[in-house]
Amino acid sequence: MKLLILTSSFGGGHTSVAKALKRSLEENFSMISEIVDPYDLLNPKINRWNSKFYVYMMKYFPKVYGLFYESTYDLDKDNPVIDLLSLPAIGVVERLLKEENWDGVVSVYPTYAGMIRILKGRGIKVPKSFVVITDFVAHAQWLHDHMDSYFVPSYEVKYDLYRKGVNCPRVEVTGIPINPEFDKFREDRRSSVVISAGLFGMTPAVKEICSVAERVVPPGIDIFLLCGKDSKLCNALRGNVRRIELIDRVLSHREMAEFLGRAIVLISKAGGIITSEALASETPMIVYKPLPGQEYYNTLYLLKNEAGLMAKNTKELERVLGLFFKERDLRDRLVQNIRRIRKPNSSYEVAKGIYDVLRRGD
Repeated sequence: MKLLILTSSFGGGHTSVAKALKRSLEENFSMISEIVDPYDLLNPKINRWNSKFYVYMMKYFPKVYGLFYESTYDLDKDNPVIDLLSLPAIGVVERLLKEENWDGVVSVYPTYAGMIRILKGRGIKVPKSFVVITDFVAHAQWLHDHMDSYFVPSYEVKYDLYRKGVNCPRVEVTGIPINPEFDKFREDRRSSVVISAGLFGMTPAVKEICSVAERVVPPGIDIFLLCGKDSKLCNALRGNVRRIELIDRVLSHREMAEFLGRAIVLISKAGGIITSEALASETPMIVYKPLPGQEYYNTLYLLKNEAGLMAKNTKELERVLGLFFKERDLRDRLVQNIRRIRKPNSSYEVAKGIYDVLRRGD
């Protein structure tokens, strides 16, 4: 069986999901899969510019993105605006579907699901269609009828799909696909604090986080800052931090799993993938200054399930981080709630769901 996985380079998380899913499909079900970014095929230069612009907006003008996200969040699934957002690169997707005899197509980015629905409506032959939602929220751009299966991160999202009238025969609560290492490197005795700047340094006010961590984290506990691709951030902090070890490269998923598996707490932004990885690692998160849009809703998911904490400013971060280390009961309660909602086998569950549908042919 051969599968087409449609991803996007915006933010980096969608491609991480696509790779984790591809790995599981191949290792567990011997399925051939190909990951493609249709926006990159349409125009690589514009796609790179758009990806950089997205990072720039999230770092410096997050409220503008938040306004767009909220204005389209609860649109009806048949609203023409949703179709409009799905039109760029639809010709590329149509060509991809016609060039190969695919058994199935998987969308891990919302607009591609819209393209698949539009192509079906035009009478184009489309193979079995699957959608993997990569945040703990059902934004209107994800919601489309006539998909064969949805794979969602939580029961709350599943309920939202039905509440908003999505016509789909299967909605499986699997979690967001991540690599299995995040379940394998969990340590009982943990000795570090991890601060993640995000792949592109999008975690707000990293310098503020470092300053608070150096004051509040008890002696004897290591502090690591994962800078991702943001070498400027690392260079700016080098020489200005005393206790914090700077990791100035992009980590492999195994290395990231080892860092999280040793961490008492993760201070980070609340992207869908890093949140899922932290949950799988049984590592409580403190989300600092949640970014608007999907990351705000990911933070709400953690708070609602009492599986994470939030701080909106340095004063709150100092209080929350101090409380976290002083109150053993708080730490234990967070870990207990994480164990209730974590889904470390998410990649396998999604791959199995796809395989079962294709095998049955229904």
